[in-house]
Amino acid sequence: MDSIKFYLNDYEIEGESFTEVVVAINGEPLLELIKRREQSFAAKDGQASIAGGYAYLSLIDFEELFLRAALEADLAQDERDVVLLGCPCGIWSCWYLALKIKFETETVKLYEFKNLRRKDWQYGLEFKFDRVSFVSEISKIASFNKL
Repeated sequence: MDSIKFYLNDYEIEGESFTEVVVAINGEPLLELIKRREQSFAAKDGQASIAGGYAYLSLIDFEELFLRAALEADLAQDERDVVLLGCPCGIWSCWYLALKIKFETETVKLYEFKNLRRKDWQYGLEFKFDRVSFVSEISKIASFNKL
């Protein structure tokens, strides 16, 4: 069984404060895991520097693009598309990593990772988490008072 953790990270850019949601799977930051996976794809495309060129989502975007979809997937007992990483420019939809989430009886599955701007990149990633642990992790973020 895989493990997932969500952390809040506060930072400043040009005097403005932001909060992002950092994701770690099996103890590894998701940004690093995806960068490693994309290196060969990007190099093959002649654009090695774009591998892993994402940012964690702001707290507000995380609520909209991950938490709400995860709740819908759970309630509908169906899969949903979610986003965990967006563009570093701050507009998540410029360049993002999408995936599917599915709540099962005892597990939560994240799979079919894809960058819709690079449809030929096949990530081959699938993670399964204990449902109780997963819900506990997202509850920490959902209950954070900045939402």
